[in-house]
Amino acid sequence: MDVVDRLAGQRVLTVDDSRAIRAFLQELLEPHVQAVMVAADGAETRAMFGKGGIFDLVLLDLILPDADGMDLLRELRAIDADCAIVMITGAGGVHSATAAVLEGADGYIEKQHLTTAGENAQFFYALAQAVEHRAGVVASRRLESMKADFYSMVTHDLRNPAGNVLVALKMLLSGKAGPLEPRQTSLAQLAMRSAEKFVTLINDYLDYAKIDAGYLRLDPAEANLAQVLRNSVEQALVQAELKRQTISLDAPHEIATFMDATKIEQVMDNLISNAIKYTPEDGAISVSASVQDARVVINVADTGSGIAPDQLGHLFSKYHRIPGQQTSQIQGTGLGLLIIKEIVEAHGGVVHAASEGVPGKGSVFTVELPLRVALSTVS
Repeated sequence: MDVVDRLAGQRVLTVDDSRAIRAFLQELLEPHVQAVMVAADGAETRAMFGKGGIFDLVLLDLILPDADGMDLLRELRAIDADCAIVMITGAGGVHSATAAVLEGADGYIEKQHLTTAGENAQFFYALAQAVEHRAGVVASRRLESMKADFYSMVTHDLRNPAGNVLVALKMLLSGKAGPLEPRQTSLAQLAMRSAEKFVTLINDYLDYAKIDAGYLRLDPAEANLAQVLRNSVEQALVQAELKRQTISLDAPHEIATFMDATKIEQVMDNLISNAIKYTPEDGAISVSASVQDARVVINVADTGSGIAPDQLGHLFSKYHRIPGQQTSQIQGTGLGLLIIKEIVEAHGGVVHAASEGVPGKGSVFTVELPLRVALSTVS
């Protein structure tokens, strides 16, 4: 497709205080676009947009008699985020071009290129590129909106019913709805394990969706990190006992912090759960914490099969699963460690793993966190 043809159907507004430039642009563009409107200053431009004028492309002079082109650019972008805007100026050079793009312009053309007789291919190419750039921005924004809608749908249409299934199964197994026969108990326990895995999968995808869409938010407050660790260890006891594993905690009684305790507990729950899953029966998991200067260092160690050294650098990548026959039967999304990394780094901390890859020696996951999250790092 010819570069000029790519502008067919566009509704264009040219804004320039020079009558000659307006006339030149109108004559140049009219044969190739749907319509060309003109404005001589900021007031006329605002009036056109205020009347509901819809434009696909605006050619905006940087210097106007009643307005600064940059200020007007910001105004127009706030009114209409979909139209392409190209700045046109006779001065300013690269500095003005960079500033304009940072403020939301889709392109930049110097007036000297407009008055050159004959060849205008470069001009039309710049306009077509600007229109296509804005189309990409609009498409990306709509995709993000679709992601947010999907996240909302999953939250209400999947997670809540799955949670209700878990509650119902717990009631059945507790005997509150009446005694169960052994065969019924076995089937209910099987359904319970499957439902728990289902909820875990949903929560991992939801957490990743929030992070991927930029919705991860911290709610820091004064908290005792030692109690957070105790909560995570106590919650994991039943899971560990099913595999005849021991789980221990070595930490001060109190570790005063200022952080999002709920999200850090999520980090610890995932790390301890992983340690239990990747450690065979009769193994051991140990959790320890110590305060070093203004940071707290937390270690989660296990006696599992370990991680090959060449896999350590990929652990916190999206969808990464440790290869091998021993781990192939362990279900998961491959998102857990990525979510852990994002939460820890949002707190200004770091997380890493160490292992010799020797069965029985297991792995150690270390989380280092500042005792007080700086508010400026919270997004």
